[in-house]
Amino acid sequence: MPERQWKLGKDLATGDSLLDGLTFDDLILAVHHNCRDITPEAVRKELYGLLDSRNTDMVFLLENNMDEIMAEAMKGRE
Repeated sequence: MPERQWKLGKDLATGDSLLDGLTFDDLILAVHHNCRDITPEAVRKELYGLLDSRNTDMVFLLENNMDEIMAEAMKGRE
């Protein structure tokens, strides 16, 4: 199977999510597996780590598709 390109019009559609959702289950599971001591500080740290990871992915998708995003936004303006 070919490697994904993460490009609009190839293996992404305009309706695909730019920023993945985050559920309580995601956070609870991450805390369960990653935190030796479960404290409010540990839970916050885990949440911020999950957010940082998703933010990094979102910025990659934005930069990787900037030309396609601008082209789609320009449609109908010509």
